[in-house]
Amino acid sequence: MNRKDILNKIIEEQNKVIESLQQSVDRYKTASDLDEESTHDPEDFSNQTVAKDMQLRFEKMMAQAQRDLDFVQSETKTQHTNIENGSLIETDKNFIFVGISVPVFEVDGKEVMSFSEKAPIFEEIKDKAVGDKMKIGKDSFKIESIT
Repeated sequence: MNRKDILNKIIEEQNKVIESLQQSVDRYKTASDLDEESTHDPEDFSNQTVAKDMQLRFEKMMAQAQRDLDFVQSETKTQHTNIENGSLIETDKNFIFVGISVPVFEVDGKEVMSFSEKAPIFEEIKDKAVGDKMKIGKDSFKIESIT
């Protein structure tokens, strides 16, 4: 499996995240849209405020998720030789993408993990090169390629 195929799968996963966030935004938008002309309990207006706050929070998360998606899409046209934001690392046991975090999935019998360059593990692996060993949690991996 090549870099572009794995990144396209990450894009699919990120689109699922965005879709889920959009559903949450829509749900809270509906909950915060009360007809002020109707008779309501004062608690309804309190709930309306909470729902509007949640809607705004989910919109903010969705905006970040969209920026993450845009980043991964831009990475389909690039290559890397060092471990940095946008790198895809193939190890003897898995693939690791540095840039955004999506749920783990499998490609060609290997798991694909992903995390942000802001994750603590990035500091531990960023200076590694092909052939080096790295440790993530209790697992040890040998770097086979960086693209």
